[in-house]
Amino acid sequence: MILFLSSLLLIFLGGASALVPALSPRKKSVLHAGMIVAGCIAALIPVCKVLLGGQLSSLHLPWTIPAGEIALVIDPLSAIFLFLHFVVSGSSAVFGLSYFRHDEGKRSLKSLHFFFSVFIVFIALVLTAQNGILFLVAWELMATSAFFLVIFDGHEPQVRRAGFLYLAATHIGTLCLFVAFVLLGAKAGSFDFDRIAGSPAIVPVSASVFVLSIIGFGGKAGFMPLHIWLPEAHPAAPSPVSALMSGVMIKTGIYGILRILSFYQIIPAWWGFTLGAIGVVSGSLGIIWAMAQSDFKRLLAYSSIENVGIITIGLGVGYLGLSFGNPVVILFGFGGALFHVVNHALFKSLLFLGAGSVLHATGNRDMEKQGGLLKRMPLTGLSVLLGSVAICGLPPLNGFISEWLIYYGAFHLGHGKDLYPLFGAPILALIGVLAATCFTKAFGTQFLGSPRSREAAGARESDVFMTWSMGFLGFCCCLIGLFPGTVLPAVGRAVSILVPGSAESLPSDLADQAPVLLGINWLAIGLGTIVFLFFLLRRALISKRPVTQASTWGCGYALVSPRMQYTSSSFAQFPVALFQKLLRPIHETSRLRGYFPEPQARFASRTPDLVWDRFLLPVIQRGQKWFLAVRGFQHGRVQLYLVYMFLFLVALFLWKL
Repeated sequence: MILFLSSLLLIFLGGASALVPALSPRKKSVLHAGMIVAGCIAALIPVCKVLLGGQLSSLHLPWTIPAGEIALVIDPLSAIFLFLHFVVSGSSAVFGLSYFRHDEGKRSLKSLHFFFSVFIVFIALVLTAQNGILFLVAWELMATSAFFLVIFDGHEPQVRRAGFLYLAATHIGTLCLFVAFVLLGAKAGSFDFDRIAGSPAIVPVSASVFVLSIIGFGGKAGFMPLHIWLPEAHPAAPSPVSALMSGVMIKTGIYGILRILSFYQIIPAWWGFTLGAIGVVSGSLGIIWAMAQSDFKRLLAYSSIENVGIITIGLGVGYLGLSFGNPVVILFGFGGALFHVVNHALFKSLLFLGAGSVLHATGNRDMEKQGGLLKRMPLTGLSVLLGSVAICGLPPLNGFISEWLIYYGAFHLGHGKDLYPLFGAPILALIGVLAATCFTKAFGTQFLGSPRSREAAGARESDVFMTWSMGFLGFCCCLIGLFPGTVLPAVGRAVSILVPGSAESLPSDLADQAPVLLGINWLAIGLGTIVFLFFLLRRALISKRPVTQASTWGCGYALVSPRMQYTSSSFAQFPVALFQKLLRPIHETSRLRGYFPEPQARFASRTPDLVWDRFLLPVIQRGQKWFLAVRGFQHGRVQLYLVYMFLFLVALFLWKL
């Protein structure tokens, strides 16, 4: 634990180094990234020891705060989350060396560097805290530092709006968590997790704690309809911050649910049903809204909601297996959910960094204005392609492994309890098909075809820090997909933490699936290789034949324009039309007159969020009108306020009589 705390101190000092006035902006950036990477590598040493089956690392120190204790533990469950945290944090820090280079000398990066380091440190403390008071303190500081990172570009009104929406949403969740921990601490007589876990005294408040945890942690994870901050904050934040928020921070919500529910020996079936239903709603609606987006980062934000939904389906399957006493369902439900936590952190961070590379090269996130980027940015294009294949759950990459495990658990659950329609393959299959459509659109409209704007035509490949960061995460996606046995035993040990009195055979049982998954992935590679060899053979056979070229009949068009190719909106028109009544997109167009419309003719569409734009925002706006009407009573005169108080006292007196 000493090495772990020393690494966190090193990361914090990396952020504090930005406050040193003697260093140039470039030296501060290099020192900041270097210390973060060094701290992440050092922290991975004790984390990997626990993942490989070594002894748990812990620290217990007294704290002057009432009922508080500095209790830190790295067990297999927290080690899974810590591993992905430090991998993504180090990659994002290196990516930021180039991403923020154009800002050096133009504006101060002190706050960005400082809060980025603080953000990393307190995420790590959230994942290791074993005391309720310490957990809430770390949780609040993590949320606050994220707010300052989101509003880094606070000169833009939409960024400030996104930041304050995030701040309001996260504090509502924190209030629910505060009440949940107060209930647990009051019943158990302590806020230490070791004393809370398994205590019979916490059983009477189990339903209240579960509901409060779903609201508090679910808001951070992005459960529908608690997701309202996520599609606003992720696009507003700088891309390295978005990668860390989506890849790691929203997973702290999943971690919190798992940690609190692990306190209970008996799990009611309705907990599993509730989590499964939340997962189905979040997964399906998240990907439906993602398809309708033309902003790449906003699309990725909604896709994060979809993947959190897949994770939650796995949790629902696992808790139903725990409730029904089915060890196979327990193993594959929890195992698939935890594996997907790791996989989503890797490929979603890769995609956000890819979005940042495109934004850095073209200056915008609008997929309608991209096109033809693969020729100009081949390494970025390859990275985004790897992330897109992985997020669609296709072999041979890592996303396939975790979704296979959840499928397996859902099949066994449906076979035994007739719950297949709710948690079986059809829901996950629908999400998978929509995800494939969504990311075919995202990759194709940006990287294939011809450039649809001057910025896309002039794009250039990002430098070595960006490409190496994306390449490392892409390599991790390929490595886990081709060799799942490297991760499955660690996931099995984490599952054993969630199952009271679990057998030691759980990790080996989960690891036994590695040969099957490995065979499927290598079969996919073999089929791809055969197709590639046929392509080479065909090319060799026709290489010596004479080839003549002629122009294709263009139906009367004299010149082919990039405007004639599919855009993001036109590609997704059919699937969006299938969900027209649910999405209700808003079209903005000018009326076209004549056979040759004027150059000012335009068409644009946007899809408002179901919860925020369609429901909450109108309610808030109506409330503002009412409060503005009441505001007339505030004249600023003390005499009038005394009259109000006198009338109120008279009314109380009459009511009492």
